[in-house]
Amino acid sequence: MVEVELSKKRIVLSDRLLEILERYKQIGKKDNEAGGILLGQVSEDGIFILKASAPCSADQASRTGFVRSKKKAQYIIDYEHVSSGGQTIYLGEWHTHSEPYPCPSQVDLRMITDQYDKNRLNENFVILLIKGTKGIYIGLKSNGKIKGMLINE
Repeated sequence: MVEVELSKKRIVLSDRLLEILERYKQIGKKDNEAGGILLGQVSEDGIFILKASAPCSADQASRTGFVRSKKKAQYIIDYEHVSSGGQTIYLGEWHTHSEPYPCPSQVDLRMITDQYDKNRLNENFVILLIKGTKGIYIGLKSNGKIKGMLINE
């Protein structure tokens, strides 16, 4: 488990989430990016990122890009929401970079801004996680701004 504070919000990354990120990190010279959605729960105690979806065959991936399947992601979001009695919700997006300590690209920042601006969200924020080979970037988009930090592993 990893716990950070970002924009005055406590964010907890579960061990289950960290295992998924670790499984898909780009360590080979020909490994494509991988990614998916972040799922979890929000309470007065913080934001708990409990799960991440795994990449699927409907996603589009290259060495330096990843576009997830919207249809598959929505199916997972709906399933998790219903099966948790409405407690588990969509929290954001994750993907990998081949660099040790990832930094979001302009494409990444546009993508998370689009998620924030164009979707009906359960909360007033959306999270971006980028898994590098040695660290994780976490960004929180809210109130029109994105605040981010690097987590060293």
